[in-house]
Amino acid sequence: MVSPKSLDISRRAKAIYEERLQSALEAAHRDEFLTIEPDSGDYFVGSTMREAIDAARTAHPGKISFVMRIGHAAVVEIGGVADEGPSR
Repeated sequence: MVSPKSLDISRRAKAIYEERLQSALEAAHRDEFLTIEPDSGDYFVGSTMREAIDAARTAHPGKISFVMRIGHAAVVEIGGVADEGPSR
């Protein structure tokens, strides 16, 4: 279950992204990872999720940041190809 605090952080970070960052970041950093610390509005971009998270934690130790993948609906995608069985 997601806590009310986590939902609030998510809502505020998404608003910051949509209102201030989306256009520029999707043009210049699509597919990279982004963390947003919603109290300050600070954001950090990294080529890996670890890079983005570490930058946020260094700048704002003890704060919870929202993580997303720029230009995607989800941070990670899990999937594969359906097995068609043996070829005939």
